[in-house]
Amino acid sequence: MCKTLFLLFLFQGKPCSYPVIKHGRLYYSYRGYFPARVNQQFVYNCDHHFVPPSQRSWDHLTCTAEGWSPEEPCLRQCIFNYLENGHNQHPEEKYLQGETVRVRCYEGYSLQNDQNTMTCTESGWSPPPRCIRVKTCSKSNIRIENGFLSESTFTYPLNKQTEYKCKPGYVTADASSNMIYNSYIESLL
Repeated sequence: MCKTLFLLFLFQGKPCSYPVIKHGRLYYSYRGYFPARVNQQFVYNCDHHFVPPSQRSWDHLTCTAEGWSPEEPCLRQCIFNYLENGHNQHPEEKYLQGETVRVRCYEGYSLQNDQNTMTCTESGWSPPPRCIRVKTCSKSNIRIENGFLSESTFTYPLNKQTEYKCKPGYVTADASSNMIYNSYIESLL
């Protein structure tokens, strides 16, 4: 009889202690039900801006032999409804923590750190949905002695490499007449 009970205990797995639900809570007060047995379920809900992986307003937390499932019961839900200085192609689209969205900023703007994707994180969008003006250099501020920039662009983002050409009858120190200018444009200002 003791051997049977011991095997039954091993088969059921380790019981689960009272769950700590980050950004959520059990729906009812279940304090007397713990430790929970394997396959026992409890209803829970999440705080504002967080949802269960099912994206419903509530779900079940299940005790398994490995612990609670889902492991992370409440995930941040980010709503993409506005992109400052950019095109919003996904009005009111919902994303779960860990998901990314590719964005398109207006000409001359970029997300911080020149990124083009935002990720829904536990604390919200990273980077924030705000396209900021990209620092540029104006072609009119760049002087190349006995030469000229050969591209038709009038402004260049910082750290952009560009081509220049020498005027007829002139060559660079290494005798080429057309080369990539490897220094930052900003250093010419």
